[in-house]
Amino acid sequence: MQLPAVVYAGELVANQIQRDPYGMIHAQGDVHMKTHGMVIEAEALQLDVDSQAATITDAKIKTREGQRIQGKHLQRIDLKHFQGEDVVYTLCEDDALAWKIVAGSANLNLDEGVFEAHDAQFVWAGIPVLYTPYWQHALTRRSGLLTPRLSHSTRRGQQLDIPFYWAAAPNWDMTLMPRVMKLRGVMADIEWRHRSGLGDELIQLESIQDKETGTARGRLRTDMGWTFAPTVDAAVDIDAVNDGLYIADFPFYTGDRESAAFLTSNAYMAWRDGSDSAILSTRYQQVLGGGSNAATLQVLPRLQTRHYFDVAGEQALKLEHQTTVFQRDVGVSGTRMGLRPSWSLPWQMQGGSIAANWTVLGQYVGYDSKNFTSTTSSYAALASSLQVEARFERVFADRQWRHELKPILRLDVSTAPDQSADPRYDSSLLPLNMSNLLQGNRYSGWDRFERMQKVSFLLTSSLETKSQDVVRKVIEMQLGIAYDGLKETVDAVASPAPTTSVSNLLAELAWMPFSDWKIDAGGQHHASNNRWVEAHGGIHWTGQGQYAHLAWRRTDASYSRAAQSLTFSGRVKMNQRWSSYTQGQYDLLRKHTIQTTLGLAYQHACWDASLEGYKSYQVGSNSLTDIGWRFLLTFDGLGSFGDS
Repeated sequence: MQLPAVVYAGELVANQIQRDPYGMIHAQGDVHMKTHGMVIEAEALQLDVDSQAATITDAKIKTREGQRIQGKHLQRIDLKHFQGEDVVYTLCEDDALAWKIVAGSANLNLDEGVFEAHDAQFVWAGIPVLYTPYWQHALTRRSGLLTPRLSHSTRRGQQLDIPFYWAAAPNWDMTLMPRVMKLRGVMADIEWRHRSGLGDELIQLESIQDKETGTARGRLRTDMGWTFAPTVDAAVDIDAVNDGLYIADFPFYTGDRESAAFLTSNAYMAWRDGSDSAILSTRYQQVLGGGSNAATLQVLPRLQTRHYFDVAGEQALKLEHQTTVFQRDVGVSGTRMGLRPSWSLPWQMQGGSIAANWTVLGQYVGYDSKNFTSTTSSYAALASSLQVEARFERVFADRQWRHELKPILRLDVSTAPDQSADPRYDSSLLPLNMSNLLQGNRYSGWDRFERMQKVSFLLTSSLETKSQDVVRKVIEMQLGIAYDGLKETVDAVASPAPTTSVSNLLAELAWMPFSDWKIDAGGQHHASNNRWVEAHGGIHWTGQGQYAHLAWRRTDASYSRAAQSLTFSGRVKMNQRWSSYTQGQYDLLRKHTIQTTLGLAYQHACWDASLEGYKSYQVGSNSLTDIGWRFLLTFDGLGSFGDS
């Protein structure tokens, strides 16, 4: 007969339970105890109610964190401290016991966050793969050596990383990692992390005396952010190297792009209260690929403010301001100050199915610039726009299909002087696309403002179907075109191509024949030349952890920089645990691989592994490529071996 007994904050159930006058509980037969987030199953248990010490026979213990320990005879010293002989330790579930540590004796201390074993074997897939007289690993944050990482690259040779983790204090720690590279030498990698009530700081420094180049090379990275008040925050993100080919040779971090053109560092402090804001920021860009940084434009610093005023209910008055100090060693430097007030009047009827918005916008920009001599200049522009949109829908008789049609018409009128003689810092005329068709002024930044008498039209259409209360889009389509009655440019140098009254025809089409398939295509058709100056397309499939994406894009030199590329990625599951994956990009115009990866992965309930090979193009390195492989073996709760 099973009898429950209350044991402090837990419950004890067994075939027989007795309590003696000395405060000892004796439980026998099918013992099951839950206490303090822990589950104990055993054949027999003797428990001291006062000290919570216990002797457990044929025990299986599972902690709140997932650790599992079992043994013929276990001693519970206190609530979070176990020791015993002939112990098995794992984090795998019973029905997925892939790895375990079998020890002659062991000690599990959850308070100190450590598992210690003597005369231990690491058993993986039923095979003893490692014997050690002493084993220790941390269950929680604790100083010590981490699992090494191993990889290979044609640019670096065989590489071995040996990380050491130092938990110096509750609020800060460090990782010290020598990177031993056969072709390059030994790199020192130090990462310092700190956390406080204000925010987090991460500072990482790499340094190497490169055997191949014969020079000292290094990189500094930071990721720091603070919140000083509910409305005030700041951040400093530095990423700097001492030569432009550093990342091409040492791309160790997620997000590193060997073919990137710039490395960017930013810092800001911001005040935000609802829609109002004031941001003081700075930006430094470093040319990669071995080029000179002298002509690179730096922002040192920039002040931006934005404020909204409520006027007569729905009417909104907005005032934007920006003052920027631009600096570079070669070329025009100086200060640019701009003001942009705008007033909007929205209107709608029939529950929003017909809506309109009238906006009046002004822009004033003043320059104090210097090249060989100091000059001052300014311009002012005034624009008005009216955008009207309507929404039409039809639900078919069977109520399984729904079609929506939304035409949008926008009128833009602006007056602006010729700005050819004004400095041009960080602004350019963006090529026409779906994102800026209804934008009005297409110049980025504040350096230029279009002169317009423009009519823009966008038609969107979608078809939806509903099956078993699940709504799915089948077709999405967009068509756009613009007409400019002025055909004038405000900067002949920045816009050397002759303007035309009618823009290219923009088109986007996406077809989803099934819930896991999507086929899309789009681009811009130049009517007078009867050619597509920009075109793209793709086919995409996703389903049950698998996917395949193939995309193609081509741009004509008359539209933007001539380019043609093929991008692909995919993952295929060979069975429940094995899968292969690939991703890459190929430059069809220049006939070389930008980046490609091919990998094989295995995923288990408590461990996984991956092996991948890669090839990447290095910008600025005379078409050199880096070819290599890396693998990663991870055991839940123990750590990983290899490189990600």
